[in-house]
Amino acid sequence: MATEQSNRNFASKDFWAWFFEIFDNYGILILGAFLAIYPFLFQGLNDLIFWSEDFAEWLTPTLLLIRGFVPSTPLMIQILIYSLFGLAFNILLGNTGMLSLGHSAYFGLGGYVLGLMHAWFKKDTPVPSWITETFAIAPLEISIISAVLVSALFAYLIGLVASSKRGVYFAMVTLALSMVFYYAAQTFDDITGGTDGLGGLENMRLGTLSLRVGIMNANVTYYFIFSMTALTAAIVWQILRSPFGQVLRAVRENENRARNCGYDTAKIRLVAFTLSGTFAGLAGAMAVIYGETVPIENIHFQTSGQIVIITLFGGAGVFLGPVVGSFIYWYLRQLMSTEFVKYLAIFQYWEAWVGGIFILIVLFLPNGILGTIRNWTVEYRAKLHMKNIEAEREPAEEAAETQES
Repeated sequence: MATEQSNRNFASKDFWAWFFEIFDNYGILILGAFLAIYPFLFQGLNDLIFWSEDFAEWLTPTLLLIRGFVPSTPLMIQILIYSLFGLAFNILLGNTGMLSLGHSAYFGLGGYVLGLMHAWFKKDTPVPSWITETFAIAPLEISIISAVLVSALFAYLIGLVASSKRGVYFAMVTLALSMVFYYAAQTFDDITGGTDGLGGLENMRLGTLSLRVGIMNANVTYYFIFSMTALTAAIVWQILRSPFGQVLRAVRENENRARNCGYDTAKIRLVAFTLSGTFAGLAGAMAVIYGETVPIENIHFQTSGQIVIITLFGGAGVFLGPVVGSFIYWYLRQLMSTEFVKYLAIFQYWEAWVGGIFILIVLFLPNGILGTIRNWTVEYRAKLHMKNIEAEREPAEEAAETQES
């Protein structure tokens, strides 16, 4: 009995049980804390390289090699932007079961709204002075709110048309409507800049905080986008944990049964589509703040394909799946095109390599990386629970047999 008791105590302290408990309960907090200090870690690595050049030159090549494999702060900004985009997209794909192939429309639209306001609402333009003066007080705050509202409006209007469709028809309608936005951006090139995009944006400033953000202020931009991503993640987390989030997953699992339970599934799908498009527009605005330009690629339907790959990489339906997928996608892209290509020229075709990895994940990890880990967590806990039940049952059976004898 002593041996069995010790085995049971060991099982309760099993490393994997501890790991999965930490992963489930504190994973998002650990990730947030790591991202909050990341620019300091990267800057510390750079400072260490400068120090080694003066005092330990033999260490410099090793540190330079390490830095080549460590994501830079600008790369982490890109990862955060597409993490936000992925969280928005996952409201539809992972939680409602709606595959949209046209989310680049809202991503690009949010960017164009912010970019056009910064291009138009400044001095020496035909815009009335009271508008330019008001805009100058808090340019980013006003343009971000405007981008979110316009994205929400268009997502709602498109959702009225698209959300009534199901399956591949829904995907094709969203793709077709996003192409309308793309060709409109090409056609009205005097407004949007056409294929050259909308560049030369100025006054990327948070008026309420008197902070200049943009490509020349990487750390400030990083923390601003990190804050917006964290705030949006908290909002989406609360939405998905609410009764409304439970209904979304009910619609995903069996829409007919959800309808028979009394839910207006058409309205639910429309609200989910609108929320997803709204947050996607916010992500598009963040992308413009970082680059201080609006490339037409942001509204191209290829961007919709990128976010599908990113979400499936991490795991659709898993809250942090798009965050993990965004990191994998952009990190692999950077690593292959800058580091691996030094050794093999074939890595310059990084799209083919990322596509091959995507195929492998779909074939062998259909739930995505984080989704697979979650399934392992559930299976492991079930096995551990059964072992504990058996361990508790055996002493009772032995005691019963002793009493009978």
